[in-house]
Amino acid sequence: MIYELRLYSVAPGRMADVHTRFNEHFPALFAKHGVDCVARWNAVAGPDAPRFVYLMAYRDYAHREAVWASFYADAQWWRIRAETNAGHEMVERHDLFFLKPNAAWPAASDAEAPVGGLHELVQQQIAPGQNANANVFLKETWLPSVREAGGRVLAVWDVASGAGMQKIVLLYAWPDAATWHAGRQAMDRSEALREAFAEQRRTHGTALFERAEVNLLDPAPGMTIRAGLGRGRA
Repeated sequence: MIYELRLYSVAPGRMADVHTRFNEHFPALFAKHGVDCVARWNAVAGPDAPRFVYLMAYRDYAHREAVWASFYADAQWWRIRAETNAGHEMVERHDLFFLKPNAAWPAASDAEAPVGGLHELVQQQIAPGQNANANVFLKETWLPSVREAGGRVLAVWDVASGAGMQKIVLLYAWPDAATWHAGRQAMDRSEALREAFAEQRRTHGTALFERAEVNLLDPAPGMTIRAGLGRGRA
């Protein structure tokens, strides 16, 4: 199974038009061509915010290519595109990543349960050659620390292709902004995490986690995000 993550920088004043396209025009068109859009958000903080972010799930790359070949061959899409753009492109720039589930991603026992609150999307750079060690650290130390701080781990992916291959992508859900803020402060102050990073530098000559790009996300209007993110459904 693979996922496709798209982050759109939207022209000023056009975010509502993007939501209209997705809420009023795309549901029937996506269903017709088999596009499984499992999540949509507004990025309210982070690089290039505000951005529109959405996530799609596929069985494999061949499935993805077939879905979009069918979609782009449909004259209805081109009509909708022209009408909703209204003479000016909504999207000024987009970043696209293909993601594959990481072994540290826990299966959701409540896959169809809605997950609201504030979501956090983290593109985490991994030290070169340290993916295996980073996965152990994720599973045994980092993800338990997120949960202890009040966050829910929605997804853990490896970047299969896109900008920066030496990355993992993490998606968390927090009950609200105050819990996110307090949780992140608690993690920053954690003696256990500080010692874990110090031990990594002693053992591997580097910390396993390097720089990260963080986007804070609100679920998009009209979108119900499910805990399982379509895993196993495509």
